[in-house]
Order: sequence, then structure tokens, then C-alpha cells
Amino acid sequence: MSSFYIEVDKNDLKYVQKKFRDAPQNATRVLRNAINQTATVANRKIRSGRSAGYTIKAGAFNGEIKIQRATLGHLDATIKSQGRPRTIQQFKISKPKSGVRADITKSGLKRLVNSAGAAAFVAPGGTAGGLIVQRETKARYPLKVLHSNSVPKMVEKIYQGERGGQGDLQPFIEKTLHDKVQEQVKKIL
Repeated sequence: MSSFYIEVDKNDLKYVQKKFRDAPQNATRVLRNAINQTATVANRKIRSGRSAGYTIKAGAFNGEIKIQRATLGHLDATIKSQGRPRTIQQFKISKPKSGVRADITKSGLKRLVNSAGAAAFVAPGGTAGGLIVQRETKARYPLKVLHSNSVPKMVEKIYQGERGGQGDLQPFIEKTLHDKVQEQVKKIL
């Protein structure tokens, strides 16, 4: 599971409290709305990072990301992602007779060969039927099912700017939160 924490800037908090000294319930509404709008923008950025950085299908990626929104009594929002490592089939693959090729990070199809020189292939029938597997040694068995990163790890890489071509998202999210606080104050006043 991955999650990241962004805090409302203390200057923004003082600004909101000063503006709504006579109506503190408006201050909490302003902060709640700004936090929720920022969480929505951050979630969109993460999703666009998926389409720019990974070949996993949108439904498989987006289904494992949830937003817990801020409320008047609980002024924080959380973007949570959970899930196990994904099998290679959920990414862009090619299955020529010379061995399976996969493209997980939009860097082109690459042949999957381990240090023992064993190429990946699609397992026929049985418990691993249809899965992409690879021999661990030159011996026929054991077979290992190939996996990639989990969605939480992908989200972490996108957030840190290693994938998705957007750079580190933390400064962007902090600036967005600041702008949304200012926008909400103007809206209410």
C-alpha cells in the first residue's frame, strides 16, 4: 500500500482563519473543499502518469486507487492504492515462437530472458495455463510465473517522478493546494 502526505501550509491556514474569524464554519468548509479539489487533481495526475509511463490497462490500474475525501470533521484526504504484483499478461505483450516479449514501462517490447538463458513462454494447460512463465534453470522444471510491479509501486514511481514524465508531484500538489485555498476564500467572500 502506498500513500503520501501533503499538509496545508501554515500561512494559508492563518490566512483562512483571519478571513473567517467571525464565521469559523466557513473556514473549515474552505479547507475541506480545497483539500478535496487538490486530491482530485492529484488523482488525475497519477492516472495520466500511468498512461504516459506504463502499458497496464486503465481499468486494472484505476480500480486499485481510491480517494478518501475530507469532511468537515476530518480535514484530510487520502489517495490509497493497494494490490499485489501484476502478471505480465496485463501489459503489452507479443508472443512469437522465439519467446515472449513484453513492454511494461512504454520503453518498447523486450525479450524476457533470465541469467540462465531461458526465454519466457506461455504455459500450456495445467495450473499455470495461459500464464507467462520462465524456467529458473536449464532443467525443465521448476517454472516461475513472471510478474511486474504492483499498482502501489507504480503510483509511488509516478509520484516521485521516475515514471510518467511529469516530474516530482509533491511541489505541484502543494502549489495546487495553495491555489485552491485562495480560490475557495474568494468564492465565499
